[in-house]
Amino acid sequence: MAVPTTDRLREERDRFVGFAFSNADILLELDESSKVLWAGGAVKSILGVDNADLTGKPFTNILATADAILLKAALRNLGPGQRRRDLNLVLMDETQSVGADSTVPQKRHVVSVCINRSLKKDWPHYFMTIVNAAYNAIPHSGARRRDRVTGLAEAVEFTYAATHAVQEARKSGKSACLTLLEICETEELNRVMGPERAEALLAEIGAQLKLHAIDNESAAKLGDGKFGVTHLEGTDTATIVNAINQVGDAFALPAETIHATGKTISFSGASLADEDVESILSYVVGKFSNESIKNFDANAADQYLKRMTAEVLSRVVAMRDLIHEHRINLHFQPIVYLADRSAHHYEVLLRFEDGRSPFADVMFAEEINIVHELDLAVTHGAIARIQQSESKGQELRLAVNMSARSLLNDNFLGMFEQLAVKMGKNRNRLIIEITESAKLDDLPKAARAVDLLRGAGHLVCLDDFGAGASSLPYLQQLQVDFVKIDGAYIKSITESIRERAIVQGVLTTCRCLNIKTVAEMVEKEDQHKCLLDLGVDLGQGWLYGRPAPEIPIATGNGINRLGKRQGVKETWG
Repeated sequence: MAVPTTDRLREERDRFVGFAFSNADILLELDESSKVLWAGGAVKSILGVDNADLTGKPFTNILATADAILLKAALRNLGPGQRRRDLNLVLMDETQSVGADSTVPQKRHVVSVCINRSLKKDWPHYFMTIVNAAYNAIPHSGARRRDRVTGLAEAVEFTYAATHAVQEARKSGKSACLTLLEICETEELNRVMGPERAEALLAEIGAQLKLHAIDNESAAKLGDGKFGVTHLEGTDTATIVNAINQVGDAFALPAETIHATGKTISFSGASLADEDVESILSYVVGKFSNESIKNFDANAADQYLKRMTAEVLSRVVAMRDLIHEHRINLHFQPIVYLADRSAHHYEVLLRFEDGRSPFADVMFAEEINIVHELDLAVTHGAIARIQQSESKGQELRLAVNMSARSLLNDNFLGMFEQLAVKMGKNRNRLIIEITESAKLDDLPKAARAVDLLRGAGHLVCLDDFGAGASSLPYLQQLQVDFVKIDGAYIKSITESIRERAIVQGVLTTCRCLNIKTVAEMVEKEDQHKCLLDLGVDLGQGWLYGRPAPEIPIATGNGINRLGKRQGVKETWG
């Protein structure tokens, strides 16, 4: 039956009002189920489908699963005449499942949408404008990692996204907040609801958290049952907790079962420089990821932030003072050929002027994401020492530690290049040891960084190999020149058949890949002999020399053999 002329005119009028003054590539009209009723604009070139194939079908059909749930939630949340701006949606065919826990968009085709709901209560139509965001690469790390179930950013991505959201809000004169949330763990949900319904519940919770965030990238899963949301000050903890409980109601899950709790930290009154926002967020999120929310300070959120800010900033300032006032010292420990104990190179180790161990400070620098500043300071000192030796006609090779965080930090790599390029053709004298004090969460990006370093002439070593479950994936994806076998295997290698077998397996793998091996923490002659018999290439440890502020000058034949058995005087103090 033909639509009456007056009704058709009314629809055209409402459509005109819905799309009035829009600046968009595509215009769509949807019903409450997200079915496309009308489409206009560059549909084919942006969405990859014809108008005819799009019209009459749910728009969610062309979205990634988590984004389809997000759009449906956004439509449900809008009342008559309300608008939702700047909702980024990922098209379905651009995502790739990686493992059981995450989805990594390799090349994300993102569209930015704005949705207006019609004014009529009994006519829930939605007018959606779409702007092509093209193939979107996340600036800080290339591909954005998403949790497979919730569609939320993973913890490793959250600090950057939250920092960006807070800084942008501050620039526009708005106050931003961070809300940390906790619900019951997945195991309990699976027990109560079954795994399939539990995943559906978590997906809906993920959508609600995105909708409450400043942008739908600044909400994240921070652990099992733990979430973080960066939002504007008008949204409080109770609002977000209530949204989670409403999702639970839709699944007939009582609030006492889902047990949603939260704490909001406001950045409104914080005397915090923009460049320190990331440090504070990194520290707070790191603590929350490893603790229960009930262990957080019970004081008011603003007092919590002020105290946390003061605590962190005082330590940051103290550490930066150490760096910029050159109150850090470099010590050098030899790494030798096991065959003749001659020095292959020296590892550069950080020491503070007051003599305390640098371990706690390095861990803190990792937590607040300023470890790259320490790495740069050590690199600067190492290069200066190499250039000093060149002026004396010596060929000194040094190895500097590079944190996993530094390796994944584009700004650090740029500054490292500015320092290292001054070495000219002698860049091969600076060896890079990649440390795993922080996990390498983005191996493809790490592999590209390693390739750049090696292409520039640096040898690259994987430190503490075997200390964590990530060692084999690292070896699979990173093209390195050396592997340093973790000292835990070396300590008992002469007594334990198991330890020898593990080391032998590492050696076999490395030989097949043409990778040289280094044994660390070698302290006894019988360890040296065992490692030599197994075929380890290089060794490091007190047997050959303790870390010292000066490097022994090579003998007349250019060879400096180290270790008590050779009769060389111990000068390491």
